[in-house]
Amino acid sequence: MKNIISSGPMKKKGEINKIFKLLIIFISLMSCIKIFSQINSSELPININAESTGYIGDQSTLTFEKINISQGDISIYADYGESSKLDFENSIWKFEGNIEIKIENGSINSDYAYIEFKKHRIKNVKIRGVPATLSMTREGKKTQTIAKANRIDYDFEKSLVDFSGNVSIEEDGNQISSDYLVYNLDNQSIQAQSDNKGDPKVKITYTPNISRNE
Repeated sequence: MKNIISSGPMKKKGEINKIFKLLIIFISLMSCIKIFSQINSSELPININAESTGYIGDQSTLTFEKINISQGDISIYADYGESSKLDFENSIWKFEGNIEIKIENGSINSDYAYIEFKKHRIKNVKIRGVPATLSMTREGKKTQTIAKANRIDYDFEKSLVDFSGNVSIEEDGNQISSDYLVYNLDNQSIQAQSDNKGDPKVKITYTPNISRNE
């Protein structure tokens, strides 16, 4: 399977430079995930606000309606949330409905989110949506960079972020799309795969002459 590059007439060297720019956009977008992963619940106070709360005894589960959790510049809002424990030392939190996770220079919107804490730090994150959306504004840019996928999985111990299901990353008309993308936070490597044998691994679309300010 060959990669597909859609663009206007360009020299070969120019094509390579533009593909490189698109990959830099993707790597910059992943800084949002890295910021989110660096939450340490032992360093700053965590505020939990909800319209109502309850307890399911046979499941040992705390429930929250219209919940908002904030720590510093990071916050999580959802229509519904539940947790195995009230603290964040070693606990599992699940959120459903109109989820918005606000982080530095960006946000994540989804229908469902699963966040596992271990020793006050995030261990695993699972985000689901139709699609789930990760948005950020890069330094020096007026427009947002937007990533969409049906599933976003983050494994802290492996430093891997998996995007799957109708994946696309777009900025200023430039786009990277694939069925499946894996990003390694440690070495900043990107791998793309296709679920269907007839589809390309990755499609890159570049819109020329859109900005002179990069």
